[in-house]
Amino acid sequence: MFTATFERPTLIDSQAGLRALFKSDCIYLHSGARVVFDGETVLGCEVTLSGDCRFHGPTRIDNGSILENVAFGRDNVVRAYSLLSDVAAGDRNLFGPFCFIRDNCRIADDCILGAHVETARSTFGTGVKISHRAFVGDAEIAQDTIIGAGVVFCNFDGKDRQDTRIGRGVTVGSGSLLIPPLVIGENAIIAAGSTVTKNVTAGTTLIQRR
Repeated sequence: MFTATFERPTLIDSQAGLRALFKSDCIYLHSGARVVFDGETVLGCEVTLSGDCRFHGPTRIDNGSILENVAFGRDNVVRAYSLLSDVAAGDRNLFGPFCFIRDNCRIADDCILGAHVETARSTFGTGVKISHRAFVGDAEIAQDTIIGAGVVFCNFDGKDRQDTRIGRGVTVGSGSLLIPPLVIGENAIIAAGSTVTKNVTAGTTLIQRR
């Protein structure tokens, strides 16, 4: 790992490069990239940065990660071999390892988008937890929601993408399929292995086996 601390926002462009800054020959900056560091930043080996990126320290980006057009608040961690593209995130979020967060995702604070999680065109409220192996597409997820392993948002109906809206405090059990358009009310519970094709009322428990 390579660490640098910046007492004021520091702009690095592709002409200046990052090798001298982090005293490393294994950190890469794509042509045309503009990166701003503000505070302590730790970069692993084989990290690639491109587009417009902004990091507020403390920030840690582990080995092999690729980031393009990202804006981070403070105290974010990107675990190894993660890919983030067109992402804005608040404070104290944890990404990866091996996650793929893309296409204008917006993440608030204290979220986990963990191992092998893929997300696209979605927003995540404060405290959303998706620890591993799920796909979330075209969704709006309110705060304090938990998405279990193997959950899939089946967002494409063969012609168009469809949206899912999930209220605060919802739990979606492992292996569930959400088939939008859907609205799931706050504090609802979706039992593991359910196939959800209709809206779910707030505060209810749904068990809908395949």
